[in-house]
Amino acid sequence: MSALAQLRRHSDVASLKTALQQMCSDFGRVTRLDILTAMHEDNKQAICFLRMEHPEQEQRLMKTLGVGRFGGEVVFVLNLSVPVTTEDSGRSSHWVDSDIH
Repeated sequence: MSALAQLRRHSDVASLKTALQQMCSDFGRVTRLDILTAMHEDNKQAICFLRMEHPEQEQRLMKTLGVGRFGGEVVFVLNLSVPVTTEDSGRSSHWVDSDIH
């Protein structure tokens, strides 16, 4: 199973964040991790923005995940495996605070 497929198995941002930190630790130290959740075509998504301590670490991570960079950050979108409820029909996105800075 690919690394992205493993990340897609998470149903909430907290467990996704923990999994991302663990996965990224194989490449080096994460200096910033922000996750924006959004609704798109009835799917709850996690838009992940992250920075590693060194550009070489980011390059290895991007190659492993098959993702790219946007605005200087490694960025990728995951569909969360969580059913959409009527509670999700409000605000379409919000930032999740990160304790990594």
